[in-house]
Amino acid sequence: MGTPPLGPAVTAPGGSCRLRPSPTALAVRLDGLQARDQGALDALLDQLPEPPWDVEVNADDTEVLGLLAGRGFTEYARGTLYARGVDGIAAPRVPGIEIVSYDNDWAPAFTAAEARAMQGLAAFAELGSPSGYEWGAGEGSFKIARTTDGHLLGFAHADLPDGVLDWCGVVPDARRRGIGRLLIAGVARDVANARGTHLLAFAEDGTPAGPFLARLGFQARGRRVLVIRRGGRA
Repeated sequence: MGTPPLGPAVTAPGGSCRLRPSPTALAVRLDGLQARDQGALDALLDQLPEPPWDVEVNADDTEVLGLLAGRGFTEYARGTLYARGVDGIAAPRVPGIEIVSYDNDWAPAFTAAEARAMQGLAAFAELGSPSGYEWGAGEGSFKIARTTDGHLLGFAHADLPDGVLDWCGVVPDARRRGIGRLLIAGVARDVANARGTHLLAFAEDGTPAGPFLARLGFQARGRRVLVIRRGGRA
């Protein structure tokens, strides 16, 4: 779950990537993939364990997207990468709401809230439910918003110290109350305490994430496409 540390490097003439579990799909993420041509991509993929594999690609890198399509990768999400500094995110007071670090004992309640909060999100569809985040206590910054009587309403997870915000949601009937801002502010404090300087977040098209991040002062940093290769080798 989350954004695990980068794993082993895979190299071939004209290509390279590093392997890690994907934060958005049940797949091996080919992080920082570079391939100058189909032969270089083939040489990389032939060294990997069996699929599924996924890749995050700059939307304007049509050459790499074309190479991946030639090996059976298909798009599952498209959106915008946002960034902002960790300082200056005001945390509003929301009566009856507390922000606490996640505990794995809350897994059933988290799974139920996650399914409501992430409904319709392509990345959540790729992970399925339970997603794996329910066992994420102690990994990075993992904040929970809950009522004082224990009802879980929202969550935010980011890696430390890099500040990649990879999982965040608020249940529908608790939105527009400042809970999302409270969660981001809590994560930002953890990133700053870990000597990180920025937050990064991917906002999937067709969701409220982009406008929400913009209201918090995040700036767009380019378009991204998530592609996945399911099943056996092409």
